[in-house]
Amino acid sequence: MKPDAKPLESTKYEGKEVRLCTDGKYRWTYPMNMLTNPSVYITVCKIFGSMFAIAFILAYIRPLFRGEFAQIASDLKWWGVAVLVFLAISGLAYLIVAAQYGWKYIVRFTMDENGVVHEQIPAQHKKAVKMGGSLAAAGALAGSPGRIGQGLLIATHTSLASDFKVVRSVKPLRRWHTIKVNEPFAKNQIYTTPEDFDFVLDYIRSHCPKVK
Repeated sequence: MKPDAKPLESTKYEGKEVRLCTDGKYRWTYPMNMLTNPSVYITVCKIFGSMFAIAFILAYIRPLFRGEFAQIASDLKWWGVAVLVFLAISGLAYLIVAAQYGWKYIVRFTMDENGVVHEQIPAQHKKAVKMGGSLAAAGALAGSPGRIGQGLLIATHTSLASDFKVVRSVKPLRRWHTIKVNEPFAKNQIYTTPEDFDFVLDYIRSHCPKVK
């Protein structure tokens, strides 16, 4: 740091959307376009992709040890079909949710030297609760634990806080105006305007002691 440089806390940054409030915290609201920014959909696909991988390993761990490679290879095409069906269904579900949100995922962020909070606006929170409750009820009637779990996740997961002390990696995706803030058991996504992107990225990185 240059001798005349000021710590980030002492600067009163006033960007396009990011504002320093009287309590010493930076706040801004970002309307993420759900059609042009696929980061949320990609995250969902990664989660369920991991579930598919675990299911595949559990289903074939015994045949693998028995050397039944021909059977495993024969079944791979059905797993491939299942993945394609999943992608089609999840894509359609994503478009339905995006349409319910008016094609915008609107998030409020609060950031200080301790961490950053990603919070869905109340109006969309209510829609998420309704959609999550309906999906959970449908899953219960159909006897599907997976759908129940998905529904409850939508209904309850409307905010996420990242503690800078335990953040392990910070990954900027400038093209999508997204900064991924990853902890060992939690992954947050921070959205900013292009004008505010560098400030938010530098602020987060400078306050995460475990990030190089």
